Amino acid sequence: MSNFTFLPPTFKDLAEASRKAEDHIMGDPRAACFHARFALEVAVRWLYRYDTSLRMPYDSSLGAMIHDPGFRNLLP
Repeated sequence: MSNFTFLPPTFKDLAEASRKAEDHIMGDPRAACFHARFALEVAVRWLYRYDTSLRMPYDSSLGAMIHDPGFRNLLP
């Protein structure tokens, strides 16, 4: 049983990447880290696509997106 079954079908890519990370935790932690980072990137890109208050930064890398002031100020 996955911890990500709650994700609706519209988040198929995120659910798949998250499940892959979860599946590799015990057997291949390095692969789990890769898939977890990819899942984070999928989630952050989704936020930039659908949150109208966010503007894609100069660089589309994960680091640039999560360190952008607009993104960082989303939550108090």
